[in-house]
Amino acid sequence: MGKEQAITKMELTIKEAAQAELKKLNFPQDAALRIDVVISGDCGCGFFVQLGVDELRKNDTLVYENGIPVCMDRLTKRHLGDVLTLDYDPSLGFALSSPEEAFADRLAVRRG
Repeated sequence: MGKEQAITKMELTIKEAAQAELKKLNFPQDAALRIDVVISGDCGCGFFVQLGVDELRKNDTLVYENGIPVCMDRLTKRHLGDVLTLDYDPSLGFALSSPEEAFADRLAVRRG
């Protein structure tokens, strides 16, 4: 990967079903699965999570879990924390959680 990546601690577990689904994606060079927090509301106190195949950006946190590149920016990492689990159910889509909280379910991976 050509761009500078932030060196930070991140523990990401991708469950077996999610791994199988993500391995179907073709990650171009300098791209990864982006976990992204989008702030909603005027006060900035609410957010929702998106998944997408995206180019790496300077200062992204980048981890590889079973060969799957996953990145997130600082804002996302601040909201979600350092320990995450990504799971997949064919009828519900992807789900993202931490040991303390379920952040999102019914997620799909957007491309381009």
